[in-house]
Amino acid sequence: MCDKQANILYGKDVSEKIEKEISTKIANLNSQNITPKLAILRIGENPADMAYENAVMKRASRLGINTKQFTLDSDVAQADVLDCIDEINKDDRIHGALIFRPFPKGLDDNLIRNRLAVLKDLDAITDEALAHVFTGNAENYPCTAMACVELLKHYKIPLSGRVVLVIGRSLVIGKPVSMLMQRENATVIMAHSKTTSEQLKKLSAASDIVIVATGKADTFGREYAQNGQTIIDVGMNRTDDGRLVGDVSFDEVVDVVEAITPVPKGVGNITTACLLKQLVEAAEKSTN
Repeated sequence: MCDKQANILYGKDVSEKIEKEISTKIANLNSQNITPKLAILRIGENPADMAYENAVMKRASRLGINTKQFTLDSDVAQADVLDCIDEINKDDRIHGALIFRPFPKGLDDNLIRNRLAVLKDLDAITDEALAHVFTGNAENYPCTAMACVELLKHYKIPLSGRVVLVIGRSLVIGKPVSMLMQRENATVIMAHSKTTSEQLKKLSAASDIVIVATGKADTFGREYAQNGQTIIDVGMNRTDDGRLVGDVSFDEVVDVVEAITPVPKGVGNITTACLLKQLVEAAEKSTN
C-alpha cells in the first residue's frame, strides 16, 4: 500500500485551457457571421448519455455555440433514424454531429453510423473517419480517446517508452485510444472481456498507465492496481441509487496507485471540450 492517496487528475483545468483556445476562434467566426452549430442525436434514454448530453448543452451555450437536439424513442424505426441523419447532413448550418452509441437492439450500427457525412463526423464513428485515425492522418479523432491524451500531456505524464494497458476494445474508445497512445510512442497492451482475471493481473503488473474503457462499473479493482500506476477511467455508469461512477473501483485503488482520474469531473469534462473544439474547427473549414 502507498502511504498517501493518489494524485487526483481532474479534467477542469484541461478543459478550460481548450475552451480558451476555441473561444478566440468562435469570436473570429462570429465576425464572419458564422455561429458553430452542433447536432445531437440520441436514441432512447440511457442515463449516462443524457448526463453527457446535458454537459455538452451547457458548455455549448456558455461558449456561444448553437445546438439542435434530435431525440428518438428506443423503439424507433431504422428508416426514421436514417432520415434524421440525412436531415443533419443536408443542413449547411450544422457543422458537426454527436451521435450516441451503442444503439438499441434491432438497429444496424454499421448502416446508421456510416450514413453520417464524414465532414460532420466529430467523433470519428464512420468507417472512413476511423480509417484515417488508424492511418494517422485523421481530421477528427474520437473525443474520449483525444481527451485521454490531452489529460496526460497536461499533467506531464510521459507516454513515450511507457507501457499502456487499454482494457476494452470497442471502436468507440478502446481501439482508437490504443492508436493514439502508439502515436505518442507508447507500447500498448490490449485486454478485453475475454481476458481472464489472472491474465489481467499479469498485464497490469507490467503496465505504467491503465486506461479502463469497459462500460461496466467495478471492472478494475484492488486486485489489479499497482504502486506507481496512472489510472485513466473513461467509464460513465449510473448506479441504482443515482450516483455517476466510472469503470474503476475508485475507493479500492486510490490509496494504491500514483494518479487516477475521478468520475465525474475527470475525462468526461475534457471529452466535451474536445468535441466542441473539433466542431469549431469544422466550422472554420466550412468557410473555405
